[in-house]
Amino acid sequence: TRPEPGVFKATLDKSLLKTYEEMVTNLTSKRFQVVDSRSEGRFQGTEPEPLAKDLEPGHIPGSVNMPFFNFLTEEGFEKDTEEIRRMFQEKNVDLSEPLIATCRKGVTACHIALAAYLCGKSDVAVYDGSWSEWFRRAPPEYRISEWNRNKA
Repeated sequence: TRPEPGVFKATLDKSLLKTYEEMVTNLTSKRFQVVDSRSEGRFQGTEPEPLAKDLEPGHIPGSVNMPFFNFLTEEGFEKDTEEIRRMFQEKNVDLSEPLIATCRKGVTACHIALAAYLCGKSDVAVYDGSWSEWFRRAPPEYRISEWNRNKA
């Protein structure tokens, strides 16, 4: 059976988009938990960012790494809610507290928002500029990476 066509009208909730300036403020205020959805190697700075020669790998200080593909089954579906909840707990991410999701460009960060949503958290913000913007704008001391150490 085919579903009936419908009309969906999206509305932007600006409170769920975080800017570079808000992320800088969060370094000291720690108002939000920050979760990065990239692979561990890209997060740590031990493997390159794909298709981005001018972008070194690394992460925002204080962020937690939860690769988006870990939320998926082998078939590509989201894992069950209890398993997802356990994954957040193992990383000490408190779903009752404010949360910002990030990645390289703001796309796979949405997997973090979806996973949290499935656990009942509907207010996960996304840092749309993500690592691409952070790397280009933040001073070197705010870019955590093993990339240059591995090249020395």
